[in-house]
Amino acid sequence: MSTLISGVLGEVAGEVLVGVEVARGVHAFLDDPDVDIIETESIGVDLLEIVAGYDKAVVVDCVRSGEGDVAELTRLGLEDAELLARNASEGGIECRLRVSRERSGSKPMPKEISIYAIEVDSESATRAEVSEATRGAVPRLVAQIAWEEFGAGLPDFEWL
Repeated sequence: MSTLISGVLGEVAGEVLVGVEVARGVHAFLDDPDVDIIETESIGVDLLEIVAGYDKAVVVDCVRSGEGDVAELTRLGLEDAELLARNASEGGIECRLRVSRERSGSKPMPKEISIYAIEVDSESATRAEVSEATRGAVPRLVAQIAWEEFGAGLPDFEWL
């Protein structure tokens, strides 16, 4: 089964890069030739164009909702991405992915698409570094996604 792990880059330095760090960590942990990794820009990215042709896709990005704890991981689906985009347009949470269901491409869509959103500090846009809380959480986030998506590693029941 071909799988894509996508880490979403942002134009702002600091915590927004933690999604890419986590995606890289999951890819390295799995060390599977059937798992590809891509780092995508957040501006104007159509999620379905990126994942087309894969059987499974796992996207790791950051979100600033102000509702979760810093470094909290939330698993979303496509319907949630559309909801996030609507809320962002109303001045709500920041969402950096776009989902367009109208595609002209001929590649099949994955049977499974998971989007993981890592809550980041709302002040991180003004800092060039990743906060200690977020940096310290990267191994836990890697392990959690590897376990939930691929059954790899050992479960840590703190997140279950």
